[in-house]
Amino acid sequence: MKNSDMKVIAIILSIALFFTIVTSNAVSIASVVFLAKGQTATEGTVDASGDTANTDANANTNANANTNTGSNDSAAPETTAPAANSGSTADTTAPAADSGSTATPDANKPADNAPAADNNPIAKDPFAAYQKAAKEINTKGIAGYNKIGWQKPLKIEGLGFLDGVIVPILEGFMTTEDEAEVKVNAKGSDDAKNRMPASTCSKGSVKSATAEKLANGNYKVVVVLNEQTNPSYADKDGLGVMSKEFLDYADVQKTVVEDPTVSKIVKSLDGKIVYKDYTITSEMTADGKFVSITHYGIGYIDATLNDSINAKGELEFNAKYTDFKY
Repeated sequence: MKNSDMKVIAIILSIALFFTIVTSNAVSIASVVFLAKGQTATEGTVDASGDTANTDANANTNANANTNTGSNDSAAPETTAPAANSGSTADTTAPAADSGSTATPDANKPADNAPAADNNPIAKDPFAAYQKAAKEINTKGIAGYNKIGWQKPLKIEGLGFLDGVIVPILEGFMTTEDEAEVKVNAKGSDDAKNRMPASTCSKGSVKSATAEKLANGNYKVVVVLNEQTNPSYADKDGLGVMSKEFLDYADVQKTVVEDPTVSKIVKSLDGKIVYKDYTITSEMTADGKFVSITHYGIGYIDATLNDSINAKGELEFNAKYTDFKY
């Protein structure tokens, strides 16, 4: 078999393993094969997540107390008692307590060193604040922003001698952060609405949501989702409505079956992709507007190809939303 043929097979197998390549949108396996051959795939196709594909081969896609007492600091106690004054009577009456000397503590006043309670809606309920801001863009397009997305293959195991060559090949075909295309979404546009996840997620799908007030008066809001297996963009909860940066397992299986190029090599695909601690970090102004959003998640893949090739892999997904204009 020619080296060029082996390279094509390695590409197809690795891409099938990772369920497709993403450049902020799903790109079919066939398109990647076209890129490998120097051809240009069709631009402008819209994927299930609502993003527009751009698969042009040329577009890289914290006082010390002084306790040392000197010998001269302590006077020797006087042991000589003064002469008794027979005409004097010892005063054994204790002074009356000064009832005005003790202040009554104010139960409603915080301790001197305790910070004042932050009653800002973001501090009280970070997740609700995030959802509200996202919804206003997703449904009304009240802000424009720029978006980039990129991926990084971390590990592949189980494909034998192909393990050592697939990651570099995938790195060559995936979009790096430096290469990622900036997608400009104007305020009020359909792009601004469609590229912002709906975020209509129940609290049951959220592992944690925290808010930290920053020095500039803004808030850092971090939302971490629960573990999810084989998520889909058709889901009404979890990743399906919180992100557009993951792989839809059902779509991958469909591609493997229906794509004529892939189906010649990948006769069957069975497995799962698990996302753990998918994290969305945003900076928000005190009045609830986005300054920036970042997405970070790793897909842990366990797949069987052609009923015989058992493979595991890890694929990192990233996205940045910046330059919000309200």
